[in-house]
Amino acid sequence: KIGQRFDASRLGGSNLPNVSTADRTRVMQDANFARAFALYNSEASRAYANREWNWAVKQARDNRDDNLIIAAARQAYDMGWLDRAIYAVDNTDRVDSLALSHPMPHQSAVVRYSESAGIDPAWAYGIMRQESRFVSSARSNVGASGLMQVMPDTAKYIARNLGETYSASLNYQPVLATAGYNAGPNNAKRWQPVYGSLAADQYVESIAFPETRNYVKHVMENATIYSSLLGRGQPITQRMGTVPAGF
Repeated sequence: KIGQRFDASRLGGSNLPNVSTADRTRVMQDANFARAFALYNSEASRAYANREWNWAVKQARDNRDDNLIIAAARQAYDMGWLDRAIYAVDNTDRVDSLALSHPMPHQSAVVRYSESAGIDPAWAYGIMRQESRFVSSARSNVGASGLMQVMPDTAKYIARNLGETYSASLNYQPVLATAGYNAGPNNAKRWQPVYGSLAADQYVESIAFPETRNYVKHVMENATIYSSLLGRGQPITQRMGTVPAGF
């Protein structure tokens, strides 16, 4: 349940996992992973490399070869192929490090710009991981683009509403901000309680859109993990807080 304390320590530390030479060699001797890396390094469309990678991960998962998956994920991470490293880690029950499952590219810039806009850097990273898996060229079928998948027509609107006068509704309530990011601020406000306040986990369960409800859960879990990696760890219940009445 999202409102329970999230113990990031169970997933390991902030260091990348150690991968044996034997497992590194096995990755390149595996025909499926070898093809994926060859396609990644070629001029072929990244979609072909991604499909080959996903198949390679599936085969390793079916064989219950977690060591091969982790070794491949580490190699992809080292190459900067972060979205496939995350995909691999998400397909194994053995997560050796938060740094591998939740990378933080452009850390100094993300922290600096987030804080200057009054946004929690851990939350920003949580959005990025959920939206684009750190593919900077990502573009959705409705025109959203970039690491945070901000729609071009609403980029300034979101920045203004998260950082300035709208802060009473969104900025200091990360769950409300997350719901608004996915479904729009008006919907996020519509789901607020009419009177009094509501525990944030109860607010999440009241979200009418299943996609947004699951999105908020994933982003808040991501943000909790990133908070730990950034040295700002706190229980997820404290991070989520309460949602005030709408107005």
